[in-house]
Amino acid sequence: MTLWLNREDILTCINERQLIRKMREAFIAIGDSALSSHRIRVDLSSIDGASSQASAMTLVPGSLPGLSSYTVKVHAKYPENPTNKMSAIQGVIQLFDARNGKLLAIMDSPLITAHRTAAATVVATDVLARKDSHRVAIIGAGVQGEIQFRYLRRIRQIDLVSVYDVYADKAEEYARSRIHEGLAWQVASSVAEAVKNADIVITATWARSPILYADMIQPGTHISALGADEPGKAEIAYELLQQSLFVCDDKHLATQMGALNTFHGAESLPCATLAEVLRNESPARCSPNAITIFGSVGLPFQDLVAAWDVYQTATGQDIGQYLS
Repeated sequence: MTLWLNREDILTCINERQLIRKMREAFIAIGDSALSSHRIRVDLSSIDGASSQASAMTLVPGSLPGLSSYTVKVHAKYPENPTNKMSAIQGVIQLFDARNGKLLAIMDSPLITAHRTAAATVVATDVLARKDSHRVAIIGAGVQGEIQFRYLRRIRQIDLVSVYDVYADKAEEYARSRIHEGLAWQVASSVAEAVKNADIVITATWARSPILYADMIQPGTHISALGADEPGKAEIAYELLQQSLFVCDDKHLATQMGALNTFHGAESLPCATLAEVLRNESPARCSPNAITIFGSVGLPFQDLVAAWDVYQTATGQDIGQYLS
């Protein structure tokens, strides 16, 4: 039988510290073999009833050396959804037994996607950001901005957080929800105001033109840029990319649909993968004043890392519903 895991089941099963550790191990193990995976994207805007920005994507196969399972993720992106309190990402992750093709589980994908993205980001932040970083700017107060901050606190002592969102009420709500955590919070009126004193900047937006420029960023800052994950999206200005150490999850995808996709000649910029940095094949930071950027697109093996971990916990604790 196949196990169905909904959002509440996944919340029960996810272990954030364990996921960070396993994601780091997976990046080291996968190396460049992640290039054999595929992302298939289609525009949904021509379908009756679909929004102008709607798209769907399949990520396949999520696989890891030594693990006899793989994932196929099918999800859709509806950027307008947050305005009606529905997640901008909808879909499922399917977990298969690679030995016989059996469908082991079907899982609600938005939460797993957010957690696996946050886990990968903090793995990168841990090696790229200065150890004394304690001031954070969150650009984009959505689900990803929330979970990114939670994971970041697993690896750094954060004292001050500045948040900005194009919807001011979302930024206000985000800040209010954090007051009980005993941190200093401020709602910024612009991106520039949010990042001016930040040691770590997290961008999780739907921007289609740069929002971060070189004159906004202080020396020594680390930037985690998560929004550019399909053609036409961009958050980082070309001049800032030129002045930074740029690290990505996949070099080909970084230029095809990631942080480098909108700039002519960007493919010639120096670029290392996170796997290379973790294996000490590329430098993480050349000086305390260096600006570092992690440009994440998201790879299928990351889905498997999170889905397999959740599946193991669910089956061990009898969580979820079996479908005949």
